[in-house]
Amino acid sequence: MESDATQPFANPNRGIFIVLEGTDGSGKGTQFEILTKQLRAAGHDVVTFDFPQYESPSSYFVKRYLNGEYGEADAVGPYTGSLFYALDRYDAAPAIKQALADGKVVLANRFTASNMAHQGTKFDSAEQRRGYFVWLDNLEFETLGIPRPDLNIVLRVPAETAQQLVDQKAERSYTDKKRDLHEADINHLRKAVTVYDDLCQLFPKDFSRIDCVRNNELLGIETISKLIRQKLEPMLPPVHVIQQQLLHAPTEPAKQPETPSVTANPYVEKQAGITKLTEAGNDYLATAVTNTTGNVYGFTDTFSPVTIAAAMARLSRRGDDMRLTLMDEFAHALSKDNKRKDEQLLHRVITAYGDDSVQQLVGIPIVVEEGSNLLAKKLEWGRLAAYLEQSTRYIFFDEKDAQGNYKYYIPQEFDPATRKAYVQSMDGIFERYSRIVRQMTEYVREHDSTPANERDGAWKAATKAQACDLCRALLPISVKATIGIYASGQALEAMIMRLLADDLPEAQQAGQNILDEARKVVPAFLERADKPERGGATVAYLANTRHAVEKLAADILPPSHNSDPNHAVTLTDVWPRNELDIVPEILYSHSSLSLAQLRQETDTWSYDRKAGVLEAYFGERLNRRHRPGRALEKIHYSWDIFCDYGTFKDLQRHRIVDAQEWQILTPRYGYEVPGAIDQAGLSDLFEECFDMSLRLHSMLQQNGYTNQAQYAVLHGHRMRWKVTYNAREAFHLHELRTSPQGHPTYRKLVLQMHDKLAEVHPILASAMKFVNQGENPELTRLAAERYTQFKLQNLDPQTEA
Repeated sequence: MESDATQPFANPNRGIFIVLEGTDGSGKGTQFEILTKQLRAAGHDVVTFDFPQYESPSSYFVKRYLNGEYGEADAVGPYTGSLFYALDRYDAAPAIKQALADGKVVLANRFTASNMAHQGTKFDSAEQRRGYFVWLDNLEFETLGIPRPDLNIVLRVPAETAQQLVDQKAERSYTDKKRDLHEADINHLRKAVTVYDDLCQLFPKDFSRIDCVRNNELLGIETISKLIRQKLEPMLPPVHVIQQQLLHAPTEPAKQPETPSVTANPYVEKQAGITKLTEAGNDYLATAVTNTTGNVYGFTDTFSPVTIAAAMARLSRRGDDMRLTLMDEFAHALSKDNKRKDEQLLHRVITAYGDDSVQQLVGIPIVVEEGSNLLAKKLEWGRLAAYLEQSTRYIFFDEKDAQGNYKYYIPQEFDPATRKAYVQSMDGIFERYSRIVRQMTEYVREHDSTPANERDGAWKAATKAQACDLCRALLPISVKATIGIYASGQALEAMIMRLLADDLPEAQQAGQNILDEARKVVPAFLERADKPERGGATVAYLANTRHAVEKLAADILPPSHNSDPNHAVTLTDVWPRNELDIVPEILYSHSSLSLAQLRQETDTWSYDRKAGVLEAYFGERLNRRHRPGRALEKIHYSWDIFCDYGTFKDLQRHRIVDAQEWQILTPRYGYEVPGAIDQAGLSDLFEECFDMSLRLHSMLQQNGYTNQAQYAVLHGHRMRWKVTYNAREAFHLHELRTSPQGHPTYRKLVLQMHDKLAEVHPILASAMKFVNQGENPELTRLAAERYTQFKLQNLDPQTEA
């Protein structure tokens, strides 16, 4: 969604597209007129647009909607309401494109962000609202081809002030009321301000906010105008460029562009709900990825980094091969990156000069399709990379592939008899999962209290997610999914060597495939990955060391699978035992004393004085993103955890941790039947899946496939793992994973962890004030006020003048 709006004007042949945004009554109209006059006076050729286009037939549905002719605002779903406005912008798109092509400055009073803000108020969940942002962004800028603004400037005015200013407006043509549907609802205006704030925080390159009210007073019109100009100055094209364009412009009047029609995507075809690539799609795909048929591939420079990131973000919500997603949703956005790669230079830097630092500067995206969940955890073991995988919360995993098979991994090394028994068991588990997840979806919807008129697409997605959450316990570790990886060359090399050293054949094959495909993109970074004296030696070291420790453990330790599920969390180590011992670390960067001198000095202080330092260091935390400083990284907590595999998956995503390891997966620690499954009358079918899993696991072990037996384990089976993290990460993990929006199982587990932390470090625990708390609008408002105060206190006097 982000553009390069912060970059200075670089292309003299293209204009620039600026939008003024903000809530009703924020003064956009006034500032729009002032900005237009200023730019024209400076010699810029300016074309203006005002949305909605109330005097145009394209605003027909918008006017009826705002007059309340379709009912109250909440009666019209956000997706339906968005279509009214999108088509109005679509009508103006050809004129905007022509103006930009002519090198003009295009100014718009409102645009797509107004839709996002006002219709976004209809979502209770921030996660659902952000999904709506992506949907609308794709609809307007990809499907309809509406030009994307280079920058949206958001004029922020609190709702109460805005509504007072609305009442001072002159009569409007589209309504006979003093306030239209949105302006009349103060709660709607408050929510719209919050959503605009969310947009500015999520997409800082696309949205830039100006706070028009400071110290509870509305800034003067001239002051706001000056702040707007300061944001625009670096982006404006040089005036001499515009004058040259005007000098050589044709004398005859320009023809009005024809309105384009929405054409079908030439790269995909859809039949009976199945999406396939066309011949053109296959040809285009071959230029964009390193492998069009294999399960591992990289990206050529046909894709921009932003497009790759956007496509990877879709992984968690769409169950297709990502290459199909690219052609279906992003093909029109692809553009050739003209930056050349000097492979010879990289070769000299990395190989000849031995400088590995360059490997840390280049990010490499890699995708592994149809990897098992067992492989996914092995891929995600490293800390110095970013990972995404398809979510069990949003996708039904019962859809079959083109050959009519369920999506689970079948080890190629199985003998025929084992393979046949494995397939029969997996099919049986997936058949039961399918019946349960579909019935559970209907059960959740039947027992949901949401009124019928509010059961829109967002409601369906939320109830589906609830059912998927309950049923993911039945998914085997063999379930296949797409895993997206974004790593530096150095992190990727380490991952490849780790996979090649693994005993699991699937991991070894993935390591080799990643090496082969990544070499097509960054060969210089991976020259040494499999050299016998370099990467090869590292692979042998990793494998030999692991085998030696495994043999010792097998010879010395007794096997046991006994455990008490009532004791899911054990705090095994805490350092330091006294949380006040961190005071010298806090003061270190603010003093001129050595650490030893600071410790000697603070040893004489009273408890209250030391506690006061901690409280000052915590500060006024107004949301969970306000985390204290890095002095807290000296404190560490080590945990031994016993929970189901699904909970482990959720918590394992935290990367800023130490000593995270897990034991081999087994069904012998048992499982738990969710209460909702029992209430829906599905517990017998649910338990059949676990019985089948246990039998399959035992058979695989008996046939000598000890490592592969983990594929039979289900997400609902319990497991053991351990992790160590510092106190600063504890603020993040404990507050995030206990929020009401989280999964009930990991919320319960992390609350237990927090209680145990509080027993040893009560001051730190009490500072984690957002544990088990949701978003607080009052604190959000107060946080914004604090920022405003900070800006006023630190604002350059010349800027504020």
